Amino acid sequence: MKTSVMDKLIGKYCKIVTKEPGEESAHVLFGTITDIDHDSGFVAIETNKGLGCININIIKAIKPRKKEEIIH
Repeated sequence: MKTSVMDKLIGKYCKIVTKEPGEESAHVLFGTITDIDHDSGFVAIETNKGLGCININIIKAIKPRKKEEIIH
């Protein structure tokens, strides 16, 4: 079974840059990657807003980061 480089990021807090076709600007998300489904082409991510999924084709960059504490 062949593993992807993205599989190493499961369970890690990451910065994800996405850009959908037809849009001018990119969007940045911060969250923990919970699952990657290569067959259907989706990445499940848990952010501070909740659980969501992103299409693999619109991801432009992923960078692991240390989770920074938010000071109120």
